[in-house]
Amino acid sequence: MKKVLSLVLALACVLSLSVVSFAAAGVNVYDGDGELVDDLSYDMGDHVIKGDPVEPASTFYVKLAADMDSKMLNDGDQNVFTLEDMVDTKNFKFDVDKDAGSKLISKISVVEDKKLGDMTRTAYLKFELKDVTDTDEHKSTGTITFKAKNYKLENCKPGSKTETSGAGASKWEDDVEISIKYNLWISNVKQGNDDNPDVGDRVYMDPDKNDTNTLIWGDDRAALKFEADDDAKKFYARLSTSNMSDIYAEYGDPVDADLWFYDFVGHPTVPATSKATLTLGIPWDDDDDYTPDPENCFIYELDADGYLVDVTSKFTYSEDDEEIPGWSIRTRQLGTYIVSDTELDVAVDEPETSEPADVETPTNNGKDIPNTGSSDMVNVALVAAVVSLAAAGAVAFRKVK
Repeated sequence: MKKVLSLVLALACVLSLSVVSFAAAGVNVYDGDGELVDDLSYDMGDHVIKGDPVEPASTFYVKLAADMDSKMLNDGDQNVFTLEDMVDTKNFKFDVDKDAGSKLISKISVVEDKKLGDMTRTAYLKFELKDVTDTDEHKSTGTITFKAKNYKLENCKPGSKTETSGAGASKWEDDVEISIKYNLWISNVKQGNDDNPDVGDRVYMDPDKNDTNTLIWGDDRAALKFEADDDAKKFYARLSTSNMSDIYAEYGDPVDADLWFYDFVGHPTVPATSKATLTLGIPWDDDDDYTPDPENCFIYELDADGYLVDVTSKFTYSEDDEEIPGWSIRTRQLGTYIVSDTELDVAVDEPETSEPADVETPTNNGKDIPNTGSSDMVNVALVAAVVSLAAAGAVAFRKVK
């Protein structure tokens, strides 16, 4: 499924208390490959970058002007400076004031003189969002500013009011400030019954209540089928098949195994009336150079402590009994599974138990131990106790008689 970022863009600049508009350069949003984001529209009167919805953990670039030489303000002869002037930190201070949903934004920065794809080099606002693994919609707002650090005439160095040559207008005054607001609605993409998200897509499932629900990831990479009741809740449903290098290093490499990964991120519980059927699809193509026998493969699950557990016996292989060909299991919770063409050594070493240390008996090393009288006093006390007990016994005996 192609990732969609619907952004309605508009930018406004503020000079002191009066509004000054950007030059009529294109204000666009791109991905990291320089491709325009789908469903992009413009509204220059809104004075804000808007996104609804924006995908978590995404990175996108807001183009500030066509190129680095673009004039940034239209204010007569005053404050006419270029994009290159504005993004130079010696001239303008860049600041981000995050309001609502600040934790959703990893970073907003200026990327200058950058070439995206086959585009002309220019400067962008780079947005880097954090990941969200839930089914909610989150709002993130804030204000981005470029504020002049000092006064500058067209033919002067920053901070100087004396022209070096010619009669030029001021390039900017020390109170000029460009302000850009952003308003983003960040959420994972909703999927429903019979949908088909791509592997890796950040999606959540909203099941049909009181019905049989099916979700198939990618090109038959995995499938889920379950009966939902009248209170079936939404759940995060992202499937990652990225290689886990640490698992390969510890388990796969020692036996030269080929591994395929199925990581249901967050290990969601399926809102089913009974156990759901999860099928791990065949991860290789028939025309691949190497295709193992699926009925001789091994399946492992990653437990909470990071160890692999052999769960092969819990799965059943079939080509046509379920939604897709593969290995199926009845479960209530989706986990992290690894299919291997070779049996792995997953035995957990028992912790070694250490023998109690020998306690050395103190010796006098041939020296006489001085008599402190303590042992004699103990002996006296023992004798007194025995005599006392004997007397008490005699008295008791007389009373009984």
